[in-house]
Amino acid sequence: MPGSHILTIELGRVERPDEPYAFDGKPQKYFARGAQAKLGVAVLRWDEVETLRAEFLHADPTSAARKRMGDLLRRFLVDVLKDLEGWTPYENALLNAEKKKASIGLRFRFSAGELFDLPWALTTLHNGRSLGSIKPYPLSFEWAHSNRVPLASPSPGRVLFAWSNAADDVFEEPHLAAIQKAYPDFNREQDALENVTLDSLRKTLEKARQEGRPFRLFHILCHGGRVAGGTFGLLWTDPHRPGRPMPVDGDRLRDVLGPYQGDLQAVVLSACHGSNPGQVGSMFGGVAHDLHRLGIPAVIASQMPLTVDGSIRMTGALYDALCQKKLPIGEAFQKAHEALSDLSLDWASLQFFEPSPPGDVRARGQRVVFSPDEPLPELPEELVVAYEVNFNVSPPAIIDALDGRAGGDPDIVVLQPFDEVEDDLPRNARQWRRAIEQADQLVNTLGTRVLMVHLFGRAPLPLMFHLGWRLSRWKLRVYQEERGRTGRWTCGYDSMQEPSPEERFFRQEVWPDSHACRAAGGRLAMTVEVNLSIHPEALAKWLGPEDPPALARLVAARDPSPTVVRGPVDTARAADEFRACLDRIHAELPDVHEVWIAMACPASLAAALGRAYNPKTQATVKLFNFRKSEGYVEVPWTGGVTRRPGRRS
Repeated sequence: MPGSHILTIELGRVERPDEPYAFDGKPQKYFARGAQAKLGVAVLRWDEVETLRAEFLHADPTSAARKRMGDLLRRFLVDVLKDLEGWTPYENALLNAEKKKASIGLRFRFSAGELFDLPWALTTLHNGRSLGSIKPYPLSFEWAHSNRVPLASPSPGRVLFAWSNAADDVFEEPHLAAIQKAYPDFNREQDALENVTLDSLRKTLEKARQEGRPFRLFHILCHGGRVAGGTFGLLWTDPHRPGRPMPVDGDRLRDVLGPYQGDLQAVVLSACHGSNPGQVGSMFGGVAHDLHRLGIPAVIASQMPLTVDGSIRMTGALYDALCQKKLPIGEAFQKAHEALSDLSLDWASLQFFEPSPPGDVRARGQRVVFSPDEPLPELPEELVVAYEVNFNVSPPAIIDALDGRAGGDPDIVVLQPFDEVEDDLPRNARQWRRAIEQADQLVNTLGTRVLMVHLFGRAPLPLMFHLGWRLSRWKLRVYQEERGRTGRWTCGYDSMQEPSPEERFFRQEVWPDSHACRAAGGRLAMTVEVNLSIHPEALAKWLGPEDPPALARLVAARDPSPTVVRGPVDTARAADEFRACLDRIHAELPDVHEVWIAMACPASLAAALGRAYNPKTQATVKLFNFRKSEGYVEVPWTGGVTRRPGRRS
C-alpha cells in the first residue's frame, strides 16, 4: 500500500507465459521470480482446486473447504519459493509488522489470469491463521504488465455513484447516505446515476469533462454474475427493456471508460464476482482486471459474492477514510477492510488492485512493452529485445538463453507493433509500414549508452532483416528458437563471431551476366535458400511471366535443410558471403539498380543479412515476404534510400 513497506511475489505460468488466459484447468507449472534472475518453479494442483471451486461461488463456503483451500495455497507458496528466499520470511515479516503495529503490504504480481481466481487471503499461516486476517490487511494485486499510472492526488476528487436494481434490489439508499455523510461535496442530483446503462454512463462522463469537473472516482453498485462465455460481469439496466438486466462484461465497460481513463483515479465495484476471472476454459479476465489493465490506478472489487451488509460497511468506511481522514486510497481500502464483519467471507473476497507505490524502485526483470509515446526505463549497456509480431517469447526462455548475460536479471523491451500477436501479421501495406516505423523508433531511442543488443525475434523475415540493418552500429546477438517451437532458444548470430575460413556457406547456383541485367531493366532477383529450397512454381510466380528480372540464387552449399545452420560461425560466414555478393553486383553489374530479395532462412540469419547491407555502396534492396496463400509479396520498404537512384558508374 502507499506509505507501506511492500513485499512482492511475482508468479507466472511456465508454459505459454505471455498468453494470460491460456488456461485449461489442468495442473500447471508456475515460476516465481527472485533476485538475479533466479526462478523458483512449482506445480499448482488445479484438479484439487476444481474440487473446491463450487464452494467459493457462494457467500459462505464450508469451514472444511476454506481450510483445504488455505492449506493448498500454503503448500504451493512454500514449494514455488523454496529455491528462492522461501515463504517463511514473508510470513514472519507480516506477522512481526502486525505485532509492532507497523505498516507493511504483500503485493501479488501475476501474469496468468487464473491466479487471480484463487482466494489468497485464505492462505494458511504456520500458526493456523489465515493470511487475510493480518491487521491492517496487507494484500494487494497487480497485473505483471499493467500500465503503471501513479495517483495524481490522495484526494478522491469528484465521485460518481452509479447503480442498477435491474437484477434485484441493491439497497442504494444506505450507500448514498454513507457517501453523503463522509463527503459533503457529493451532489445527489449531479453525481448519482440511477439505472445506469453504458450510454448514460458515457454521456455523464463526457458532460463532466466538458464542464471542467471530471469524475475522479467511479463507484458502481449492482449485482454481478455469469455472462455469456463463462466469464463474470455486471448486471445493469437494459435500455430497451426497462427493469430487465443486461450483462456488461469488462470489455464493454473498458471501451466506455477508455477515453476517460486519464480522469479516473479509482473504480469501486460493489458487486458480486467483480474480480472473478471466469470459469475454467473461459477465463478471459474479470471486470476489475480489465479496468486495472486499462490503466486505472486503483480498483476495488469482490472476487466472490459480496453481502449487502459488507457492501454498506465497505462504502461507509472507505469514504470516511478518503474524505474525512484524507488517507491515500490504499490505506483507505485497509480501513474499509477493517470494517467488514467476521460473520461472512467478505474480508477474504474483497481485493485491491493497486498502482505502483510512489517512489517505489522499479524491480528489474520486467517486460517493458515499447511505445513511441512512453519513455523507456534507463537503458543498460546490454539491452534485451523481444520482437513479438507472430508469436510471444517466454521470459523464462529468454533468461535461460542469456545464461547470465545482460546483467543476470535484465528488463526485456518488447517490440510489439500491433495490439495483437498473430501468425498472419502484418496483413497489409499499412501494417508493414507501422511495424517498420516502430522498429525505427525503438532503435532511435538507444543512444550511446547501449553497446550490445540481445534480440529474440518472432517476426517475418523482412522485419528481421530491417531490424538487423538498423542495428548495424551496435554489437548484436540474435537468438534462434530450436526446431519444433520447443521454447528453447540458442544464439544463432553473434556480430563478434568471425566467419569460418574452412568452407563456403553458399554456392551461387545461378548468376546472371551484364546482358541479362540490362535486358531486365536493371532489376535483379536474388534468392537466399537455406532452410529449404524455393519451389520452382513459387519462383515463377514471384518473377512474373512478363519482363521478369534477372536471377541470382544463393543456395546453402551443403544443400538446404532445417539443420544446415549449425551456429553463429555458419551465420557469420553466410552474412559475409551475402555482403560479398552485393559488392560483386556493384562492381561487375553496374546496370543493376535494385535487388529483389526472397529469403528462406532462419530469422537470426535474416537479421545478420540485414546487417550486411549498405545502401551507400550497394544496389537498393527490395524485400519480399512469403506466405503460402499469396507467394512472395513486396514489403513497402525503402531499402535505405529516399529516391530511386539512377545508373551507377
